[in-house]
Amino acid sequence: MKNKGEILAGILINFKDCYFFLHNTKELHAVENIMNEGFIFESQLPNSTDRVNPNEPIEVTYFLFQRKDYGLYTIIIAIPKMIYEIYSGVSNKMDTGIEDIMTITEPYYSENDEFVYTISPKHILGYFNIKTAEFHQNRNWDPFFNNYHAKPPGTSQVKPKEPTDNNLQY
Repeated sequence: MKNKGEILAGILINFKDCYFFLHNTKELHAVENIMNEGFIFESQLPNSTDRVNPNEPIEVTYFLFQRKDYGLYTIIIAIPKMIYEIYSGVSNKMDTGIEDIMTITEPYYSENDEFVYTISPKHILGYFNIKTAEFHQNRNWDPFFNNYHAKPPGTSQVKPKEPTDNNLQY
C-alpha cells in the first residue's frame, strides 16, 4: 500500500516537465480562492512553498509529514520548466527577482516591509487532500500560460519615504 506522498508523487509525475511548489492550507475556501484568483505570497516563493521533485517520492512524503500542521489541503503550483526558464531569463536580463516577472499584480509592501506577489491561477495545478488522498485538478491551470506575454512584469516599487518636515507638501 502506498503512502500519501507516494500517491501525490505518482500524480505529479504525470505532469511532465514542470517545477512543482507545494503549500498547505487548512480551509477549503482558501484553496478555492487560490485556484480562482492566484497564490499570494510574500518576498520569495520559497518562503511560502516547498519545491518538490515527483521522481523522489520520499521528498514528497517528507513535505506532507512536515507541513501537515499547516492544513490538510496541499496547493500544487506547477510551472512548466520551459516557462520557468523564460521567467528566469527575463529576470536575469532585467536584473530583477523572478517574482517580479511571475506576478500578475503589481507588487506592494506588506506589514512586514516585504513585497507581496501573486502567481496566476493558471499556474495552480490543483490541490491534494491529505486526508482522503484525492487530487482535484484546477480547471484554470494552463501549461502554456506565460505571464511575461500576458502583461509587463511587475516593477519593483520603491518604498515611500516616511513623512518628515523636509518632504511634507503644504
